[in-house]
Amino acid sequence: MQEQSYSYPDTATGTLSQMRPVLLSIDVGTHSLRSALVSPEGHILAHDEEPLLIWKTASTMEFCSENIWEALINSVNRLISGHRLNQEDIKGIGIDTTYSLVLLNQQMQPVHLPGSHRADTFGWMDSRASQQAACIAREYPGLFAHAGSEITAKSNSSKLLWLFQCAPQTWQAATCILDLYDFITWKLTACLTRTPGSTSHIFTRDAAAQLNIDIQARFTGELLGIGAAIGDGLSQSAADQLNLKQGTPVATGIVDAYGGTLATILASHHRDSQQPLDCITRRVSFIGGTSSNYVAFSREMLTCNGADGPYASVLEGYSLIYARQTAAGAFIDHIITSHPAYSSIYDISVSLGVGVHEYLNQILNELAGNNRSEYDDNVSKLTAHLHMLPYFDSPEVNQPQRGMITGLTLDKSHQSLAVLYLASIQALALDARYQLEKLKKAGYDVELLIPTGGLAKNLLLLNEHINILNVPAAIMEEKESMLLSGAITSSVAAGIYASIEDAMRAMSHYHHRIEPNRQLMDFYQKKYDIFLKMKKCQQSWE
Repeated sequence: MQEQSYSYPDTATGTLSQMRPVLLSIDVGTHSLRSALVSPEGHILAHDEEPLLIWKTASTMEFCSENIWEALINSVNRLISGHRLNQEDIKGIGIDTTYSLVLLNQQMQPVHLPGSHRADTFGWMDSRASQQAACIAREYPGLFAHAGSEITAKSNSSKLLWLFQCAPQTWQAATCILDLYDFITWKLTACLTRTPGSTSHIFTRDAAAQLNIDIQARFTGELLGIGAAIGDGLSQSAADQLNLKQGTPVATGIVDAYGGTLATILASHHRDSQQPLDCITRRVSFIGGTSSNYVAFSREMLTCNGADGPYASVLEGYSLIYARQTAAGAFIDHIITSHPAYSSIYDISVSLGVGVHEYLNQILNELAGNNRSEYDDNVSKLTAHLHMLPYFDSPEVNQPQRGMITGLTLDKSHQSLAVLYLASIQALALDARYQLEKLKKAGYDVELLIPTGGLAKNLLLLNEHINILNVPAAIMEEKESMLLSGAITSSVAAGIYASIEDAMRAMSHYHHRIEPNRQLMDFYQKKYDIFLKMKKCQQSWE
């Protein structure tokens, strides 16, 4: 590694000084874009957040690529201007984004989605292509199996077929189609690139021919590996907009769940310790946000029904697989905001200067007879007569089930909302147990959970997962560990580290472990038995 020095933020002035080198990490989420300054040792020295425009219905999710780029400019400029930092201090730029798809024309200008005057980007949660997904699964089984991809309405392949069949004028205009992270790196470098995870790599010529869809001309661009440096780095135009140095290395982009996995899966407990690489085959990264992903590794390409994968990973000799919950944070928010008590709960939480989840956690502690602010194990049993299936999102080809709640009453109080909120958290953890047990049967080991993302900051949710899964969790040193993703890839592009593995080892560390509460095992086993019975019962109705 190159010689470096850095300092922590000055708490008096809010500035950073003598920080060389520094990496710029950019994380494009569902509702906001975040930028961060990260040291090569994995310390997040400062970060900033900018909200994003989003148009969402029950079956659609749309973004505006120009708004995302403007948010990036605003966030980075605010981040840089708030600290004493020279342009030369930033040694590399790395990107991760949601699994979204941008439409551009021959002049590389936005092509708006049907019925929109601003949106040109299919959001990752968009499920309007349900008929196309069902058609592919029924008539072309295994068409995308080469990439480990199990077809769903949210798959980019399904969305492209929908666009081709249902919006021919938009399709004709969209002569360039980019994964969102490839779009961002193009805006930064003026170079069109793709990675092995990009839609262009998954949508083969054979698949295009079988579906009778002309796709290849829309997928131009140089194929580069994850962490590769793009072209000559930051373009003059982007450098001027961001007030950064032209030629600053820019790494190829990565989807956020993959980036979060690289930021966590190889984490060591002590900075001077070295974990053997094969420890990743006994761990699961829990990437919790608007959606959640549970990511496991193996040496063999082990398949699992209902999971997405396996895919070859950037760590040579290892593949990875995703067990997904396409609505996690979104599901919890739906439960909360649709309750009659939500408005008053929101007003009170604002007056107290806390988030809604934090205030609901306080109510649950009070109901459990606990006057302390931290998590109390007695809270878990408040749902003894309330059970839930969390499948409130649009049903998929491989997941036809829907949401379900049993144990409801006429209670409209704050307390009833708090218990419903707890039941939704438990439902997600019970579904995670169901999915991880399938991974175990397929040959994956699950001995340690490593959480990151917004949901992982909720101590109640984290403890419910640990107890229901009956698996310990390693708590990352950095609370915003998702922001390590772009730092890991950019450190390789900048030549600070020779490989992604080296960068992961240097930057990824956990603080301590939380063990499951064995005294609650019988309670959670009963909850899980009911969860399985509810699934089986609903399946019989189909």
